[in-house]
Amino acid sequence: MEQVEIQQEDRDFTPLAFNQQSMVVKSNKLIEARYRLSLQEQRLILLLTSKIRKEDVDFLWYKLNIRDLAKFLGLEKNRNIYESVRKAVRRLMRRIITIEDINTDLHWIDAASYGEKGVVKIAVHQILKPYLLSLRSHFTKYYLKYIVYLKSVYSIRLYEILKRYENVGEAVLMLENLREMMGIKETEYQAYNNFKRKTLLVAQEEIPQKTDINFSFEELKEGKRVTKIRFLIRSQKPLEHHPTPDIDRIIEGTEIRKSRWIPFNIPLPAKEDDPNAAAENTAENLDQLLDLVPPKYREMKSVQNVIQRYLVECGFNFTARNINYTNAKSNAVKPGANPLKEANYCVYLSKALAGDFGLPFQENLEVVTAEKAAEEQTRRAMEELDRQKATRQKQENENRAKAEAILQNLTSLELEELRKQAIDRLPDKIKNNRFSSMMIKVEMQKIALEREAGKPQQPTLQGLSM
Repeated sequence: MEQVEIQQEDRDFTPLAFNQQSMVVKSNKLIEARYRLSLQEQRLILLLTSKIRKEDVDFLWYKLNIRDLAKFLGLEKNRNIYESVRKAVRRLMRRIITIEDINTDLHWIDAASYGEKGVVKIAVHQILKPYLLSLRSHFTKYYLKYIVYLKSVYSIRLYEILKRYENVGEAVLMLENLREMMGIKETEYQAYNNFKRKTLLVAQEEIPQKTDINFSFEELKEGKRVTKIRFLIRSQKPLEHHPTPDIDRIIEGTEIRKSRWIPFNIPLPAKEDDPNAAAENTAENLDQLLDLVPPKYREMKSVQNVIQRYLVECGFNFTARNINYTNAKSNAVKPGANPLKEANYCVYLSKALAGDFGLPFQENLEVVTAEKAAEEQTRRAMEELDRQKATRQKQENENRAKAEAILQNLTSLELEELRKQAIDRLPDKIKNNRFSSMMIKVEMQKIALEREAGKPQQPTLQGLSM
């Protein structure tokens, strides 16, 4: 594993609170990844993942109380719980996860620090950032309070996999791929019946009892061999018979984590500004940024200083998006429901700049704008289709009326001759069906219009239909 150099900043400690709505949010690529974890390791990863916030743009140090973590992992009865927790974390550090879309094997976590008494601080691996941070599409989410009570590692993995397809209602998975996603070795449960009994049936009994979905499945075969499993997934109201784990005691908070190590093969967004060119920004750039600040804060030296510093270090676009974020979110600008709540514009702006909270905010605005533009384009396209349809319908009606007027002026002999010509034009299979009289009339109208236009008689005529 490559060496990771990390700086800690104790001054940026931020407490986290757990509530009933704590969720695990993962990219679907991570749901489909191949890995094998014990029940303790699964729970630890789920615990860490549930504390990643949607506005986070980088991973943090996650501080866990060792005694409470031991209870959460079922290690509280061990003689030395500190050593037991350390061993559990070390085992997780050795586990490999394979992500197919970047063809990469990696570890779940970068580092674990025990420098503070009674606490372990864990850093999630940087390459997992695109699969856990700032997700806008192709992700799966579920409540942590359901999955932590599953006692089978196969139930946990299958729940995640099926939860992805909950809205669709079904999923057809290759048996070989399913085994890999569930972390089953080639030498394990080689006979399908053993695999079914040890994994699928166990999960089918446990998942409906403790989560918000249930499922059934059928085996799809090639010859006598089962090659695929078709799952039928249904949402259900979960049974609330478990107490919610006191996770806010386990995770005490987070600390800003700065890493000098940047994975060379990770598909991260490119920086908008060249750091070397950032120092060349002029006073005009600073004036433009200050124009974005609400007037009553523009003359504050603290605001001017922090904007100037980030303008030089990170560039114009970086600074501008975080000013816009502060203007939209700060209670100092928009008091909201509690106008008497104390608020400090400069402090809020500093935190936004330090964490680049403006990036996901800006990207979300861009997504919303693009969606509205797409909706407007679709609306205009539908209006154009309706207009063309109305034009065609009008032309067809006019053609029918004109053809009927021509037919009414024909003699009986002329009508009979026209009828014979129309019948000759019809395919044999249509001549004797129940719609033949209608089709004959349509063909007579077509021939009448062709004669009127002086055109050679053709089998079909544009603009005239049933």
